[in-house]
Amino acid sequence: MPMHITSADNVRRLASATTALPADVTPTGPKAGILNVALRLFAEQGYAGASIRDIAQACGLKPASLYAHYASKEQLLAQLINIGHEEHFKMVQEAVVDAQPEPLEQLKAYVAGHVRFHAEFPMLATLVNHELHALSAEEVITALKLREQSTDLLMHILKRGQTLGAFAKDYDHWLAGAAIGAMGIRVANWYSEHHEKSIDEIISTYQTFACRLVGQGE
Repeated sequence: MPMHITSADNVRRLASATTALPADVTPTGPKAGILNVALRLFAEQGYAGASIRDIAQACGLKPASLYAHYASKEQLLAQLINIGHEEHFKMVQEAVVDAQPEPLEQLKAYVAGHVRFHAEFPMLATLVNHELHALSAEEVITALKLREQSTDLLMHILKRGQTLGAFAKDYDHWLAGAAIGAMGIRVANWYSEHHEKSIDEIISTYQTFACRLVGQGE
């Protein structure tokens, strides 16, 4: 399955061409429009490849007008990355809370939230996973705390499953968690609304993969 799509204008880093931001954690008004444009340019061209001038021009603004809303390009990226981490943590946490208490059901729920985030918000997920390094130590604090919470939630499920005997005793829970996380991350690169499989079908398959990693399923 191809991981990059070649277009007439550039080589895309992801299959989806749809900009999407979670409504409940995204600013409204002019800032929303600027964020959507910045999201598309950062995701398609990379943070280093998109300038403030590019973003302003795509918004129909002069750079000085854009600075009235965001003080710098880094501030734009930081807000997008924080929005992405906040939404990801919310989706995995709510999925686990709504699941049955058995470790296997909680693991499936976590995978569902993780994969759904990367499929529904592919451009945002691309920034979250590939542009975090571009932020300064000060700007990255919020995102790293949210990322740690998401990771801790998955590790708690995996360790609890091992302790209760619900998962195999001889598997490495840290490596299993790393593999589950990595599988979901890559969805953002190849999934689009035109894919032959629905998000629910992809989630079901990834849940099967995750179960096998912990010694459950065929």
